Amino acid sequence: MKLSIFVAALMVLFLTACGGANMGEPETPDCEFGLDGNGNCLKEGADPRPAGH
Repeated sequence: MKLSIFVAALMVLFLTACGGANMGEPETPDCEFGLDGNGNCLKEGADPRPAGH
């Protein structure tokens, strides 16, 4: 029982340490008029606020 708990804890540590997730800043395109809430480029004169709010 103790061995299985130890092995499970070791696997959790290994998977979290070696996950390889990129936690850096996401790449954003160069948008002349800015980005909307979904990260899409805005067109000239577009309102970035969601409708109805």
